[in-house]
Order: sequence, then structure tokens, then C-alpha cells
Amino acid sequence: MNTMKAQYFISFSSLCLLFFLQFSLAQPSTQILSPEYEDLYTRISDNPQLVVDELLANPPNQPQSELAAQYHYILSEAYLSLVYPQQALEAANKALHLLPEKQPDSLYHALLITKAQALDLKNQSQEGLPLVKQALQWAESNHNQNMIINALVAQGYLEITLGNYITALEALLRAYHMAPHSGSTNSKSAIAGSVALVYEYRREDQLAIPYFQEAVDYQRQNNNQLELSIALYGLGRANKNIGKLETGQKQLQESLAISRAIGDDQGVAYALKELAPLYIKSEDFEQASLMLTEAARLFSGSQNKFMLLDIHSTLTQLYLKMDDKPKSLHHMKLAKKYLDADSMPVQAISLAELESEVKAQQGFYQQAYEQLKSTIHKKQQLMSKRSAQKLHELRVKFESETQAKENSILAKENAEQKLQLVKEEQQNQRLMMGIFAAVSLVFLLIFAVIYNKKQQAKLYQLANFDQLTGLFNRSHIMTLLKQIHARLKTNQSIHLVMLDLDNFKQINDQFGHDAGDQVLIQLGQLCQQHITAPNLAGRFGGEEFLLVLVDSNTDQVSKKIETLRIQAQHINTTIHPECPPIHFSAGLSECRYNQVITECIKCADLAMYQAKNSGRNRTVVSSLKL
Repeated sequence: MNTMKAQYFISFSSLCLLFFLQFSLAQPSTQILSPEYEDLYTRISDNPQLVVDELLANPPNQPQSELAAQYHYILSEAYLSLVYPQQALEAANKALHLLPEKQPDSLYHALLITKAQALDLKNQSQEGLPLVKQALQWAESNHNQNMIINALVAQGYLEITLGNYITALEALLRAYHMAPHSGSTNSKSAIAGSVALVYEYRREDQLAIPYFQEAVDYQRQNNNQLELSIALYGLGRANKNIGKLETGQKQLQESLAISRAIGDDQGVAYALKELAPLYIKSEDFEQASLMLTEAARLFSGSQNKFMLLDIHSTLTQLYLKMDDKPKSLHHMKLAKKYLDADSMPVQAISLAELESEVKAQQGFYQQAYEQLKSTIHKKQQLMSKRSAQKLHELRVKFESETQAKENSILAKENAEQKLQLVKEEQQNQRLMMGIFAAVSLVFLLIFAVIYNKKQQAKLYQLANFDQLTGLFNRSHIMTLLKQIHARLKTNQSIHLVMLDLDNFKQINDQFGHDAGDQVLIQLGQLCQQHITAPNLAGRFGGEEFLLVLVDSNTDQVSKKIETLRIQAQHINTTIHPECPPIHFSAGLSECRYNQVITECIKCADLAMYQAKNSGRNRTVVSSLKL
């Protein structure tokens, strides 16, 4: 995966921890609940599924009362804990409908926060942000410190989803400093994981780790199993991102074990999703496939399109590595099913790049090239748009700060002196911003050129070389052969060798396709060593190879083939101790300047079959006259 694509998938994958943390923090005080519901509320963090089961088994006696509103509120919070956003949103809306419209109280504003969180998980953060701000304004007016903290934490998550990391960090740090050291769901240590999340989104994992560690220590000390699994998940991800793979894997596995123990299916799914790439890295593809498949099943239960898109994209990459064409195509189709290009522009570009690889694997090189070319253009447009948005945000922030400073100067100094100072400062700031924008644009253009060249080289490799042996593929060696043949002068000729491995099916059947692949790989390496320019070597199909030898007579070509045959007999020692010696049959034909290439190849092919029929492991020179 190239660097830019990796960046897209890292950003996309970071949604996991946001979904996890969003329900465990920013929870309202139980003071707004009746005694009969307080116990259920406090048990959400231990086992939310049990709380849901108990609530559904015991609906309220008076379905239109305020007590029923509390019932649906707790149900919504429990669904959030399980990361079931649609169910959480429906329960929150029912609760809001049951409350009186006049004189909204703490429960009403707590429900606004819960609804905003559910909207955030449904990728409707822009709709949820006004609800959180309304709750925050009410809490500040009523000096409700606990709800202020709740609203600030919820606002932080919404701003993260919207990509406003600076605003998110400001809200979460304000909540962190307001929170008590202990004795509350929203203690400093509990909120530490939220602060860490912003640093993770900003790709500053070293800064995130101390906050994650603080959250882990606190939740472990208080035996809060659900929150502990979440904090361990974040810590494991961060350590994995900075290269501490063994440490990160242990923490993720502990998070997985806790999630399984408490029945947190979504926690299990996220942990599996994060662990699977480590098994891919160690080439344990079967285990990685099992983990990703289980995660996809669990995410289907919560209708989590973000994660289903991510999972099937990862499975597509896995089966590309395994060269399993049907499965890579199948999971690519599933990934596209969960893509919403309008709300997921970065993921859309990343998926389009991945689809071009799948098309190339299927042999549709022209389609792969056209799609990759279009994707590069879209990526450049998106980068340009995001750069413009970032510059606009900086400009707005700069103008706000400048205005505040100007107001302070107006109160203290002479108006003329103040105006002069402000103008000079604005000019300097604009100059610096202009320089910064120009330098940034230059770097973006350089990056785009380099990236485009790399993509063209990669596409050339895919289109012209066999991915297993590294030799020319059939279409490309035919193109090169035609070019060489067209340059032949009168009475000049070239020699064509059609080479086919003997008993190759037996090797595949008895020792497995991995052994067969190793035979092909090593024979390809031998061809590269002995068949050098201006001669050509290519994989013609299956276990069949075509050699093109220039400026050589028949005896020289035969000697070269025999040298290759001797070297090939040593291949089996690196594959399987019981594997028989590797040998091949070869057919040799001469192709003159005035002969048809395809007919000459057919002569070499017929000669090769004569070699097989006469005992294999030999070379037969074609006697056919064209």
C-alpha cells in the first residue's frame, strides 16, 4: 500500500476508537433518574447487553409518563455502549417525545447529548453539533458543572468527526481540566482517553500514549471492564502505530479478551479488525481472514457502514496478496456496497485505487490504468480543496485573534497608534501566510508529480510483467518479439525456445500450490540470470516459458538451454525434501526475417511436445520448414 493510501486508511480506521469512546464518556449524572433506574444506568459500563435485555423484558407500566422517558433514555445510552446508533437514536427520540416541551430540564438536555452522539455514529455529526451546543449553553446558564463536562466531551467527539481537531482538542482539554481527579464517571483519568484520541487523529501517537496509559491505569484500578477494554484498545493502536508491534498486540489482545468476557460484540469486532493486519504482516493469512470475517459479521449487526467498508477493503487487500481473484473481487463489491462517496470522499478515493489493483489482477489493465488516472486527478482536487479549507480556517482564526488584540489596544492606547500597529501586524501575518501557502502549494505539486510517476511505474509493472516470476508476461514478450523481428535484415534470424516444466501438476497435487509457485519463482530467477539482454525470457502461461535468443546459432542456444536445465535440477532442494528433481522439455525453432512469428512459435511448441512424448527432460529442434 502506498504512503498516501496508507494515510487514508489510517484516518478511516481511527473512527474505531471514536465510536468506542463516545458512549463511555460524556454521560449525565444519575441525579436526573428515579431510584429504580439508577442501578440500571450504573451497570451500563459493566455489561450494556444485559441492561438492554433487562429493559426490553420490563417495559414501563405507564408508557406515556416521564418515567417512560427515563426508560428510553437509559435504553438509548445502553445502545450507544453497544455501538448500535440507529437503535440509540430511536430510543432518544421516543424519550424526547415524552418530555414536556415547556421548561426543558436536565433530562431533556442530557437526551440532546445522547441524540447528538447517536447522530455522530450515523455520520450525521453536522446535525448533532447544534444539539450539543444547546445543551452546553443551558448547563453553563444553570451552573451544572457535570453536564458542562458531558457536553464538552460530546462536542469534542463531534468536532473530531468533522475534522476540526483544534476545536475538538480545546473542548476536551477544557473538560479535562474541569473534571475531578476521582469519584466521578467523568474524572480526569476517564477523559484522558478522549484527549488521547485527538492526538491520535493528528497522527501524534507519542503524545497520545501518556493519556491512554492514564485512562488504562484508572479503569483497571476501578475494575471498569468496558472502559478498560476501550482504553487498552486505544493504547494498543497507538503503540502499534509507532512501531511497538509486540506491545501493541498484547494490549489489543487483552482488550479483545475483556470484550468477549463481557459480551461486548462491537468491542470484539474493533479489536479483531485492529489485530488482523498484524497477522497479515506475519503472512498468517488464514488467521487474518478468520478475524476479519468475524468482525464483518459483528459489524453487520450494528449496521456500521464505516467499519464494514474498512473490513471488506482490508479483505480485498488480503486476497490480492494471496492472488485469490474471485475473493478479492467479491470483497471489493461488498466494500463498494457500503461506500457513500458524498460523505466519504477520502475513502472513495482510497477504494478506487484499490479497485484499480483488483482490475489489474483480473487482467483488465486498460481499465485499471484509466481508473487510476482518474483517481489521481480526484485526489489532487480533494487535496487542493482541503488545503483551501485549512487556509480559510487559519485566516478566520487569525482575524478573530487580531480583532481581540485590536479591542485591547483601543482601550489602552491612542487610536492612531493602535491602528498603525494593527496594520503592520496584519501585513506581516498576510505575508507569512502568503509565503506559507506558496511553499505548501509547491510541495503539493512536487508530491503530486512524484506520486504520479510512482503510479505510472507500478501500472507499467502490472501491465507488462508476470507478478509471480518477475519475467515478461505473454502480451509484453510478444510485443518485444515483434519489435526485434521487424528489425531483422535479410538472411538474419532469431531462435525461439518453448520451455515447459515436466510433471508440474504432480508437484502441485502432491506438495501443494505453494511448492508449485516456488518452482515457478526460482525458474524465473534462473531465466533472469542466464537469459540476459538483448535476449528475452517470459512466462507464456501456466508452467510454460518462451525464450527469445538473438545473435546465436542453434548449437549455442542448445548449450544455453542445457545450462539452464542443469541449474533447474537444484530447485527442489529449497521446496520440499521429498520433491523430485525439477526438469523441463524444450522445443527450439529458428525464425527468419521473412517468416511469420506465430508460425515459428507453433514450430517451437510442436518440438517441445515431441520432447515430452519422447521421454521428457530434453530439447528437440524443430524440423518443420515454413
